[in-house]
Amino acid sequence: MSAKDLSNVKKKYTRVPPDGGWGFFIVLAVAINISTSTAFTSSYELLLKELLKEIGSSSTNISLMRGLSAICTATAGFLTGPLLSIISFRMLTLAAVILFNIGVICIMFVKSAFTFHICHGILQGLGFGLIYNLSCTILVDYFLKKRLMAIGLVHSAVAIISMIAPLFVKWSLEKYGFRDTILLMSALIMHNFIAVALMQPVQWHLKRVEVSDKNNEKLLQDKKQKEEFCTVPIIKVTNTDGNLSNRNNEKFYKTGEENGGINFRKIKDLLIDKSLCEKFLKSCVCAGPALALFADTTYFIILPHALLIAGWLQEDVTLTQHLYGFGDLATRVLFTLLSNWVHKLGSQELYILGVTLGLVSRLGTLWSKSFIAKMVYIPLVGASHCAVTILIPLLVADAVRPDKFTSALGMLMMVTGLVSVVLGPAISAVRELSESYGPVFYLIASCLAIIVLFWSIELCYKRNKHKRLQRREYLRQKKLLNK
Repeated sequence: MSAKDLSNVKKKYTRVPPDGGWGFFIVLAVAINISTSTAFTSSYELLLKELLKEIGSSSTNISLMRGLSAICTATAGFLTGPLLSIISFRMLTLAAVILFNIGVICIMFVKSAFTFHICHGILQGLGFGLIYNLSCTILVDYFLKKRLMAIGLVHSAVAIISMIAPLFVKWSLEKYGFRDTILLMSALIMHNFIAVALMQPVQWHLKRVEVSDKNNEKLLQDKKQKEEFCTVPIIKVTNTDGNLSNRNNEKFYKTGEENGGINFRKIKDLLIDKSLCEKFLKSCVCAGPALALFADTTYFIILPHALLIAGWLQEDVTLTQHLYGFGDLATRVLFTLLSNWVHKLGSQELYILGVTLGLVSRLGTLWSKSFIAKMVYIPLVGASHCAVTILIPLLVADAVRPDKFTSALGMLMMVTGLVSVVLGPAISAVRELSESYGPVFYLIASCLAIIVLFWSIELCYKRNKHKRLQRREYLRQKKLLNK
């Protein structure tokens, strides 16, 4: 055997995410999925105005619609992980897209508030929950070093499309009317079937990379660690061939000799990951984004109404919304262009920075009496919105092992839904009792302040704990050498 052959024998290889290649088609697919699911959300008030009058829907029914949609989205996101144990990734994505499209198309035939809640609240909510979790999962699978860049690209495209969508809806309503506008919107949303076709399993495109002996030793050491926070990329093998025989799915039902009932323990273990409940659920990585999303979404919804009640002109309110969108879009573009540098800050540190910016800018808008000063703070609020919303997949991916990502993101979505259901009525009650939006804005700022305070304490504790462990190990090794 020649020396060349010997060197080839000694080489060791591993398979890593492509960080490009077909991954850019995945970026396109995820952008299509998320934009078609969310682009028309801001236009629903304008789009469904005639329909809500026709079916006699009141403000209570609209609140119920939002709450029902939030619960269904959270539930679907939570069930995504367990469902992937019994159905392939692409089949589940296809089912989610079909469910969402049925919910959109059937709005054309709605004649009552009950059927409207089923179509918009339940079907679209369940479909979007599955689509969002699955889209984030495949994006994280395909990108490792360029993950922030990929997320920035996706959400920059979504932001641009979301700006165009209201203009399209307004033009279509004036030219074709409500029913035909729903038909056109359904045709655009059906492009997510193309996205499903593009979402090929990551195993088809993994790169073969040579691993040095030092890296190999490090990989073996890291695999022995029992911590939930991962430091080495592990490629998650998703069930892509539709094979339903899975270890997590076997024997949900006991035989007649075993009391012939449902094996509730296995179902419980499939639905609830104990390791995530013990560490991820109790950490600020789960609770922080859930509370931040609620605060940010509530602020975005009530801001235009609050400004109009305060006596602002409609032109000034429109300018505020444009500046908010500009700050959001500009930050998304910056995340994309500066991803290599920004990612070095750390995902948790970056998220805390975004929440802090949101807290400062919101307090600035409350305390500033100058119109120009308020207009300066509004783009910063938009920038904070960007950080709070688009960094969640990166945050979860850095916090848990790759094979736990889907379940962890689903758990975060469920916590977000529960926070919205619990705190949403409380915010409405404060608004009704005070007859002012001022206390509501201060409550939102308080939520952000709580996140910054407790998350910063948690990060400092973990860093000091790591240093203490290193110091203890050093002293132990020194003591052994002295013996």
